[in-house]
Amino acid sequence: MKRIFFDRLVACIQNSSEAIVRQWIDHLKSDPTTATFAESDLKRFEIRALELLVNLDEWINYDKDKTDVGRRYAQEGIGLFKMGIPLCEGIRGLILLKRTIWLYLMYEMPLDTVIELNELRELNDRMSLFFDRAEYYFMRGFMEEMSRKMQQIWKLSDDDTDKVFFGRSFYKRNQMAA
Repeated sequence: MKRIFFDRLVACIQNSSEAIVRQWIDHLKSDPTTATFAESDLKRFEIRALELLVNLDEWINYDKDKTDVGRRYAQEGIGLFKMGIPLCEGIRGLILLKRTIWLYLMYEMPLDTVIELNELRELNDRMSLFFDRAEYYFMRGFMEEMSRKMQQIWKLSDDDTDKVFFGRSFYKRNQMAA
């Protein structure tokens, strides 16, 4: 069954990506929980958010390979660590982006029918799944980079950092595809 309203919702996000990202950047600048973001960091995140929104239909597709999301957002987490931004602020940034998208849709795309409500629910489900995966890999990349930095600075072994990063968890070496 063709989801006409669903496609219109996604197109609204894609076509309005610059406005949505501007609102998101304004939130990042004014939110005290993202105070570490420097102006130069915001430009980098603005570019990445625009890339995401313009290609949103691809990212929220149920057939999207999880390893693509994993690679992309683990690299984002590594980049965040290298910029010296706390993990909690990076996660807050993702939460604010998702919220900004949602509020933009609520304002721009009023619902008229139960079918439209159902398609909106489906979009919310797909976006939630995508953002949940992105956050997981984002944190994972951040923590893996933190472990590498700890090993470098304090000359720790893999066993030493496994004690800090819970060796029974995902953090076993060379297992990026969770």
